[in-house]
Amino acid sequence: MILPESIIDIATFNKPHGVNGELSVSVDSDVDFKELKYIVVELDGIFVPFFVESVRPRGAASVLLKIDGINNEKEAMKLARHTIYALKDDVDYEEPTDADGFYAEDMIGFKVSDSDSGEIGEITAVNDQTDNILFVVTRADGSEVFIPVAEEMIEDIDPESKSCIMNLPEGLLDL
Repeated sequence: MILPESIIDIATFNKPHGVNGELSVSVDSDVDFKELKYIVVELDGIFVPFFVESVRPRGAASVLLKIDGINNEKEAMKLARHTIYALKDDVDYEEPTDADGFYAEDMIGFKVSDSDSGEIGEITAVNDQTDNILFVVTRADGSEVFIPVAEEMIEDIDPESKSCIMNLPEGLLDL
């Protein structure tokens, strides 16, 4: 089973190119698709591996990608606009860390409190899909709030009690 913490986003499928299942891909990183064991795409909430059949350059930030088993435009269209992931072990990836040298991913399961407003919820995921890495914090009512993983906002981390106290800017939790 492929877990979210074992992958990183590397590109995005655009649209089918031609009728033989090839797809145009916007590349977010300098990953060589030919060097990957496989790529991963989230389909219906499950991370599914796909083997790369061929790669052709198509400009500075895009390639044409042929996936094993995708043989026509209709099948390729099902992957359009999906994010492409790679195993972190297959790419040159350095995990972001917080103020105390913890990896952001290591804090999943920690309770988060704000020094002014008290308990916020539990870190249930780390979103690294944007330039700003975010803690995904699930509140007691099941709603989610996104908090930047920023050293200047972290006041204290207690690994024993699995808790983190943050000093958040006013209004951040209202977004």
